[in-house]
Amino acid sequence: MREYLKAITLGAFTWKNEDRITLFFEQIKKTGKPWLLLHFFLLSLCLNFPVMFAIARLGPFELYSRLYGENFVETSPLEFNVLMYESGFSMNTMLPLLGMAFGLVIILQIIFYLFAVFFLGVSRMNLAPLSFCSRMGLALYSSTLPVIAASLFGFYLPTVHILIYYFMVMFFIFQRSRLYTYV
Repeated sequence: MREYLKAITLGAFTWKNEDRITLFFEQIKKTGKPWLLLHFFLLSLCLNFPVMFAIARLGPFELYSRLYGENFVETSPLEFNVLMYESGFSMNTMLPLLGMAFGLVIILQIIFYLFAVFFLGVSRMNLAPLSFCSRMGLALYSSTLPVIAASLFGFYLPTVHILIYYFMVMFFIFQRSRLYTYV
């Protein structure tokens, strides 16, 4: 646990000091794969929270109007909302919708990190190559500050914050990779 917290701290607050970058990569090797997996899910949860918050705030009438594009019921929105709440809207509609949104964010995260790690490996071919776990650790532990900033921005513009997060993470991992020259 101590190595994990140290890796997160070094990943979040190491900028241009090559000695700290070297210490960061040593901590990545010490933490191991289970901590990488835990951090991946924590990052995904933080990234997904503004999306779930935006979906959960929608009432039944507003949700169905957005899904189908127009006013599709003959009754008033208030009567429709009451009818939907009485028929189990929360359990039958919202929970599966929130689960699908979380699953979609997890899939996006997996694809993004696999591509980031692949291209990080390609960019380091002429330098000192890093192992898959080291590249994944660099990508995941460097994502702590970007995910917090993007999640806060996500309350203002949900789903756009995911793109901003990916751009910030790419900047961080390639900047830190460039500074690390040891094997």
